[in-house]
Amino acid sequence: MRQKCRNLLTVLVLAVTVMGLTACGGSAVSSVSYDQRYLEAVADFLIASWSSMSEEDIAYYASLDEEDAQDLVDYNSLPFTGESFASAFSVYESNMEDLGDYVSTDSYEITEADEDGATLVTHMTFSEREADLTIEFTSKSVVDELAIDPEYTLGEIFYKAGMNTILGMGVVFSVLIFISLVIYCFNFIPKIQAKFSKKKPEPAPAAVPSAAAPAPVVEEPEAFVDDGELVAAITAAICAYTGSSEDGFVVRSIRRADSARWKRS
Repeated sequence: MRQKCRNLLTVLVLAVTVMGLTACGGSAVSSVSYDQRYLEAVADFLIASWSSMSEEDIAYYASLDEEDAQDLVDYNSLPFTGESFASAFSVYESNMEDLGDYVSTDSYEITEADEDGATLVTHMTFSEREADLTIEFTSKSVVDELAIDPEYTLGEIFYKAGMNTILGMGVVFSVLIFISLVIYCFNFIPKIQAKFSKKKPEPAPAAVPSAAAPAPVVEEPEAFVDDGELVAAITAAICAYTGSSEDGFVVRSIRRADSARWKRS
């Protein structure tokens, strides 16, 4: 595949060289003169390369690093730098889907030319839309930079702007939701940390049995004796003891005497 691509490039280089040598004059846009036919031939070389190569070939040249591209440029004596040559194919590859198939080259226009270089704009038509190929040349007519600008309709521009806006807002809100979830999860960190750092509870000391409370002293109720009978019995005992009659005294109250004092008497 590489040999086939090199043969194709060689043929295109010969075409560019012939057109450059047979150019009848230069276009003096400023004090520095540039051969417009030669600049146009370089643009035609790129367009012919893009339209004649397969997608695999274009992808191969687009993937070349600067050193390999420079070797290819030097081998074929192409009016490119290694970087601009690989960039030419990568730029076209990124716009292939929007452009469609090549149809025609409509016109050329040198928009700038001075001692630092010249800029050639090539107006092209593809099956899907029109596009402008802008090539910046150095003062030695070597391609330095290039770009393809497809012409989109107003509806396509608004559609792309809307999609970019929706995509951007979606990304922003997704990040905000993610941050909110992370902040919400901070509430569970102390609980998780406390769960892992929680020690096993130590066994409680055995309770010391308290001394039994003394049983309450229950006072035996005094035997109830009818006051009238008790007074009569005491009165009779006193009369028998003293030998006197019960008319000589009256029992007004009855009170229990101290047993110890009673024993001493």
